[in-house]
Amino acid sequence: MIVAYDGTDFHGWQIQPSAITVTSCLQQTWAELFKSSISIIGASRTDAGVHALGQVARFKADINLPPEKLRAVWNARLPSGILIRDLSIADPSFHPCANVKQKTYYYTLFLRRPLPMVARYGWLYRFVDAVDWHKFQIGLQYYTGTHDFASFCKVEDGDTDTVRTIDAITVKPLTRYGALLITIKGKSFVRFQIRRMIGYALDVARRRDLPVDYLRDLLINPNHQQTLLKADGSGLCLRKVVYNDACTSNERIF
Repeated sequence: MIVAYDGTDFHGWQIQPSAITVTSCLQQTWAELFKSSISIIGASRTDAGVHALGQVARFKADINLPPEKLRAVWNARLPSGILIRDLSIADPSFHPCANVKQKTYYYTLFLRRPLPMVARYGWLYRFVDAVDWHKFQIGLQYYTGTHDFASFCKVEDGDTDTVRTIDAITVKPLTRYGALLITIKGKSFVRFQIRRMIGYALDVARRRDLPVDYLRDLLINPNHQQTLLKADGSGLCLRKVVYNDACTSNERIF
């Protein structure tokens, strides 16, 4: 299935023991409707406050309903912050984390106080007026290519591989909303990587005591002990996941 959600009121995607998450909400509503349990696996473990337009997920269930009917019934029970956009029968071998070709994330950065109806879907950096935007864009381009992003992530237990490849980063103005839309594409990311990439670039771009090459040095000489800013989760959105198998992609519904 392909799921969209407003992450503001959820403690991320992944199940947690004592917090409401997107997965726990999906599984609970299923149990209420069909009096059975399912286990949902997603392509990306988005953090608290992070949104999605195209999260890809898998579950297994023995139920005699056509996918479209099942989607309609399930959506009718879900809260307004979650919408199942597409539901189909997958090959039994399909796994949302396998054979990923590319993930696309958006980061929305407000340049002024936003309108209330869009404020939940972006972030206003408190020093935004001091940012050198040319320096910021140069800093973002340092991230493209294959690097060790150990300086930009929270290393999970047992996770020592922090080398990732950024395919592309683009920035375009959203004039109507007084914002910038930053698009980041890559096959996979480590935890907090994108939020720290954005936050570090902003911090460096507004500080005169740090040259923009400081970001390149962090990639060449990784160091987990960082004091630079991590951008807020409200600005981040999982846009889509594309798989090497063209039949297994959420591009078709956009």
